[in-house]
Amino acid sequence: MTTTTATPTDIDALKKQIKRLNSKAGQMKMDLHDIAEGLPADLEKLPDAAAATYDIYCQLRDLKQQLKTLETAQ
Repeated sequence: MTTTTATPTDIDALKKQIKRLNSKAGQMKMDLHDIAEGLPADLEKLPDAAAATYDIYCQLRDLKQQLKTLETAQ
């Protein structure tokens, strides 16, 4: 069994990835809000926008957990 240790470079790269994804997620959340406010217009856009927003927030949650694990391991 091998164990890998995270380098500060790995952690910094992960933080940058989280920052970019967080920005994109925030924009998607605002777009979803705009669609919801305009209902019933653009009703057909709602399922795809909601699914994409859900997916990006799941990715963000997973990356934050990965970062926490790496930082704890140091």
